[in-house]
Amino acid sequence: MRELRLKWLLLGALIDSTAMSSVWPLTTIYMNQELGHSLVAAGVVLFLNSVASIIGSYVAGRLYDKYDSYYLMLGAIVFTWLSMLILIFWNGWPIYPIMLVLIGFGTGWIATISNSLGTTIRNHDGRYVFNMLYFVQNLGVMLGTALVGVIFKHSVAPLFMIAVGIFTIFFFVALFTYRVSDEVQHHRVENKDVQQDGFATKQGVTAIPKANVVIIMSLLFSLLIMWVFYQQWNSTIPIYMLKLHIPLREYSFLWTVNGFFILVVQGLLSSVGGRIFKDPYHQVYFGIFFILASFGILAVASAYIHFVLAMIVLTIGEAIAFPSIPAIVNILSPYDQKGKYQGLTSSFPSAGRSIGPLIGSALVEATSFVALYAVGMVAILVVLVAIIFIIDMNKRRTTKFE
Repeated sequence: MRELRLKWLLLGALIDSTAMSSVWPLTTIYMNQELGHSLVAAGVVLFLNSVASIIGSYVAGRLYDKYDSYYLMLGAIVFTWLSMLILIFWNGWPIYPIMLVLIGFGTGWIATISNSLGTTIRNHDGRYVFNMLYFVQNLGVMLGTALVGVIFKHSVAPLFMIAVGIFTIFFFVALFTYRVSDEVQHHRVENKDVQQDGFATKQGVTAIPKANVVIIMSLLFSLLIMWVFYQQWNSTIPIYMLKLHIPLREYSFLWTVNGFFILVVQGLLSSVGGRIFKDPYHQVYFGIFFILASFGILAVASAYIHFVLAMIVLTIGEAIAFPSIPAIVNILSPYDQKGKYQGLTSSFPSAGRSIGPLIGSALVEATSFVALYAVGMVAILVVLVAIIFIIDMNKRRTTKFE
């Protein structure tokens, strides 16, 4: 049986992340300063991009469980490549926002297929696979956003030329390395054993135990809520920092801090994480606690050093918690539904990212920036307490599909 090698999956994820991170950061600036549209219009476009990503993730997850992942991935790469190619030559209004929404659909699709393919890799621990995927995706974000700063002046065409070139490489990497056997993709051998143990429905789809569903859904809703508040770093926090007379260049530096600490923490987790966190649920709890603490710091922040500290604490939390959740979902999801649940694992964060700016701006208008971050701290505390209780009540009744 042919299995996808981890190094090729990681290379594909790195290429995809680098290309996409050279595209999305300039949307607001380009639409506002070059196309002459309002910040509200740019926000709507980014919202639709996130919605399209949710749809792409969900559809890809459902199709992965039924069809060959090789052609699903190649099709998504070509679809996204064509959308970027069009923007090299036609990047005015309304082509730019339309293509950006289509790109969102394609990237959501690609992310789900990549995560789903990660579940097929058997010669590495699942947590290691998803930690490494998270690591290279964030490395790609650093590389892509650096490209934006160096290349973007007034036209997006050069950036899309680079993105098209990078995606061309991605296509050939996938073409020659992403084909896996049907038995490996759908875990036919193991799936047969599980069905004999009484987990198959009448339709031949493996029934997922209720305890598994409860834990998976609690983790997914936790992701959604955390991303609603995480997104404040892209929406309300830069405005708040300006009100405190902290310049934008210092806000931008926070993302350099974010990228650096993600690479450090992920590097440590990839080498010794399994020895530190014997129970993957404990890894989630620990990470969420740090995210919670970061919003506590934000609620009392008044100087730049406070924002730097909040970003460091947030980054440690996200690097520990976020990659461990798809790894747990992989363990708890049946072999013939891996794609479906990995699709949901991509969709829920996208939903949080899409509604986060709307919720944040509404809370700021109704209360204040400080109140918003205090609400974030309380909401994430509720999330932490809830999932500890839910997981403790159900984990002994779960069935593992490894």
